[in-house]
Amino acid sequence: MKNSITFTFLPILLLCNSSQAIEISQHLSTTAAPIPKVRVEPKYPVNAAKNGREGWATFSFIIEKDGSVSNVITKETSGSDDITLAAKKAVMQWQYDPVLENGEPIQQCANSVMLNFRMHKQAGESGVTRRFRHLYSKTQAAITAKDYAQAKELLGRFNKIKKMHLSENNFLQLLSAQYANEIGDPALELSHLNKTAFPIEAGNNQQLISTLKQKLLLQIKLNHLKSAYYTFERLEKLAADEPYLADYKVLLERIDEFIRSDKNLVISADIRQDEYWHYALVRNEFTLTNITGKLTKMDIRCANKRHLYSIENNNTWKIPDTWQQCYVYVFGDNNATFNLVEHPFKA
Repeated sequence: MKNSITFTFLPILLLCNSSQAIEISQHLSTTAAPIPKVRVEPKYPVNAAKNGREGWATFSFIIEKDGSVSNVITKETSGSDDITLAAKKAVMQWQYDPVLENGEPIQQCANSVMLNFRMHKQAGESGVTRRFRHLYSKTQAAITAKDYAQAKELLGRFNKIKKMHLSENNFLQLLSAQYANEIGDPALELSHLNKTAFPIEAGNNQQLISTLKQKLLLQIKLNHLKSAYYTFERLEKLAADEPYLADYKVLLERIDEFIRSDKNLVISADIRQDEYWHYALVRNEFTLTNITGKLTKMDIRCANKRHLYSIENNNTWKIPDTWQQCYVYVFGDNNATFNLVEHPFKA
């Protein structure tokens, strides 16, 4: 059984609705995309290959002025630690041609990549084991019966399945998202949907489209607006002829108006298992408020700048206009909570 690894670079989406955003878009259009010079391919972990186990991981990383890669952050994974580690080790060895701005090399700080580990399966192989199927059915029945305590306990049992295949991971994340929906936790629901990864195959995209539709509505509900634009862009490519896209476009137009308005944009944040929380900014000034628990640092990564900050309650940060496409990574203890409040653009 052969294995393969593929790289998918995740596009960074710009909102170009205010005059300021339009200027940013024009500036970035003159900056070249990073060009890889050395891209080391990850080694497929021996145990994963032996057991036919697949997986994926996405990373944020900095390209330094000399073209080397630094400060790799694991954003999302399919849950296999050995696959994630193999992917991260490879990314850390990559080299790029330096990008010049005004004749000088600059850092590139808003880079993301997904690495997929795939096995070439024989026809009819689903990758779902009998043990997984049995536990899945029991958990589904508990959710249907609204026995949420039992469902939570059963979901915890999946952690004991160390050799989970990619299809099993997708089923588990969708099941966990269903549980989160039932208990009224949209942030947890979105977190699980973000951990799915469906191969794009001609004529077999219905599950992916359904998942993207769920993600889009949750991202809008939770004010993850830049992520919502990216999800809509993916939906357009997969389902360009679907009539429901017109309704989504109208919804996004209203979001554009809100982003340009004089109202604060409030995002609730909860650090769970990943030891950090990340968010794509749509404005250039924000405050962290209502902090409970311990927050240790904040890493702001933009297209051409990066900076680390300590955190205190009600501190406000203003991103310079020359910093573009900014993403915020907030690190802290599990179960720490806070609000990120984006302030209106100044005239």
